[in-house]
Amino acid sequence: MEQNVITEVVNTIVAALQKPVEVISDMDDHDIKRVALPPGWILQERDDIKLKAIPQRKTGQVILNDAESFIDYINRHKLDNSTTLYCQTNYEKGDVNFIVVFNDHIGMATGQQWRDHLASFEPGKSIEWERWAKNDREVMTQREFALFIEDNLRDIATVEGMPTGQQLLEMALSFEANQDMRFKSAIRLQNGGVQMSFVQDDDSATLAKMQLFDKISIGIPVFWNGDAYRIDARLRYRARDSKLVFWYELIRPDKVIEDATKVLINTIKEKTEVFFYFGDPSL
Repeated sequence: MEQNVITEVVNTIVAALQKPVEVISDMDDHDIKRVALPPGWILQERDDIKLKAIPQRKTGQVILNDAESFIDYINRHKLDNSTTLYCQTNYEKGDVNFIVVFNDHIGMATGQQWRDHLASFEPGKSIEWERWAKNDREVMTQREFALFIEDNLRDIATVEGMPTGQQLLEMALSFEANQDMRFKSAIRLQNGGVQMSFVQDDDSATLAKMQLFDKISIGIPVFWNGDAYRIDARLRYRARDSKLVFWYELIRPDKVIEDATKVLINTIKEKTEVFFYFGDPSL
């Protein structure tokens, strides 16, 4: 009889040891459990939150493609005293990036948050800006320069003291007409322009003249679907083997990007009314 009792006790102990040991963490609703399983008795974590119909809180990261969508998304999910907008810029490189942290830390001793619900927005440059920036300081032949001016004539702004689009078109057409002629000389005029002389290679008595402007003014949007901004450019030329090459130099494009970015920042701040900082949230 005693042997049977001892055997039963031993079997009970062995059976108990073969069962998993469950440790419930100190969390709301006991959603996360830690379980030790034989034979190695390694502690494993079981997240039952994922089995719920909805998560306990919002998490994730969304990438928005335009300012309007970014603003609407912020207003849809923002939290009082918590949602924070950050902006990182490098105007010289043309980089602008926004990150909003919806559950950011609150400015109080017990205001810590998880900072894991995010949205980002990197304003894309307009096609016009990309085109003019790409060809900035790129040397072109007479024909290449003429075609570039013709293709982008609508970007030329009408500014007092600067050539109009029609004047630039006439200049471009003159370039095409004179591309097979030999460059002879250039005279700077009182209005800041340059008058160039060309001669036929086989007839030095034939002389053609045209005027080159030393500056132009461009009116183009910096960001896609944004407002247009004025940016001036210097026109440059150089004679190579009696042939001319041309290029233009955008004047301080970084300042134009900075102005456009400040307008965008003010628009986002006014329409969302969230905390704003220049910097990196360092998530």
